[in-house]
Amino acid sequence: MHVTLPPSFVDGPPHGGSPSSRRLNRQRLLEEVRRFGPISRADLAKSTRLSPPTVSALVDDLVTEVGLLRDVGIGMSKGGRPPILLQFNNEFGYLVGVDVGSRTLRVALADLQGKVLARDQVPTDATGGESIIDQICEGVTAVFARTKRDQGKLYAVGVGAPGMTDVNTGRVISAVNLPGWVNLPLRDLLEARLDAPVRVDNDANMAALGERWQGSARKVDDFVFLALGAGIGAGVVVGGRLHRGHHFYAGEISHMNLDYREWHADFGERGYLESHVGAAAIPEWQHARPLVTPANDDAEPGRDRAAAAATIIAAARSGDSQAAAVLEQLAVYLGTAVANIVAVLDPQLVVFGGGLSHAGDLLLRPVRRVVSRIVPNLPALAISSLGDDAQLMGAVYTAKETAEARLAAWLTVTPFPSRAVARAGTR
Repeated sequence: MHVTLPPSFVDGPPHGGSPSSRRLNRQRLLEEVRRFGPISRADLAKSTRLSPPTVSALVDDLVTEVGLLRDVGIGMSKGGRPPILLQFNNEFGYLVGVDVGSRTLRVALADLQGKVLARDQVPTDATGGESIIDQICEGVTAVFARTKRDQGKLYAVGVGAPGMTDVNTGRVISAVNLPGWVNLPLRDLLEARLDAPVRVDNDANMAALGERWQGSARKVDDFVFLALGAGIGAGVVVGGRLHRGHHFYAGEISHMNLDYREWHADFGERGYLESHVGAAAIPEWQHARPLVTPANDDAEPGRDRAAAAATIIAAARSGDSQAAAVLEQLAVYLGTAVANIVAVLDPQLVVFGGGLSHAGDLLLRPVRRVVSRIVPNLPALAISSLGDDAQLMGAVYTAKETAEARLAAWLTVTPFPSRAVARAGTR
């Protein structure tokens, strides 16, 4: 969008330096307020080392013209007039995080700082395909309506998908547990419907981001998140950054083979590990079947995979020796897989999430024993502190990153925004 500058600004503004430096300094001020607000103009001048007149002129841009900052009250006087405090306008725009699970689809609405304002949750449409796209869009509309916020201010969307994804194109390569989700252009489909930038990633990667942002892996630069649900996957963080691999296949541990004698067996798209310890597989174990199939029920054992896993965990907690034996066997599989991961990556921490992680120490203790028996460099092992919210919070965080990059780019290229073009110019 072309913006006509007032005549007095054509040869440069009265304060704040050249147009280019003014735009960069405006971004610096915004970042300072986001980090340290509420903060006064005088303290902003000190922290940024900009002159008070420059700060005043730039703040006028961000408060009056754009609406990214707002006055929030009066601070403590230090001998003169009490200062007016500034704060970032968290609701200048909104974020949406989406967690697409094989059984449940969840949507969260958040402000630009990532504070969740509303949620929506529905069973994932079993028909798969683009019907799930409809569900996502309906969920977005629902959270905006519930909070009486303007959906036109949707600023960025993050989506976690249960399968391999190409993060560059936003395409789901393959989601085994969702019918029709093969080479699905998820990003393009959603951007056309929601009119906002969308970032798509594997759900385990999203969970790893969520844990590093708000969960068990805060301030940890090298860790692995293990998603133990209907599928088995991992999010790998190395040096503080997600490691996705050359083919976006990093973390697809469902294909890890723990028995060389079965190297030639065809485990299909699920792979060896998921075929043995996925939530759909465990109820089929011979000594697990009696725990999840009532004697008078002829239905398929483990038809509700999450319920079956929860039943086994509850029985183990109540002292059932058969259920405890199931968890011990599960720990051998998982412990061996974790030991192999540790031998290659040497992470500081391994975080367990997903439905099977609800077993807590009943699973963690035997896994720790197995890992320590195989490798000498035992990392810290922890259960996700976010629980079932890990993927959703990672999706919100991804939307937050997208929004921040978008906002920064807009501020550095827009000469002097006016109220008339402020929001349109960021679209």
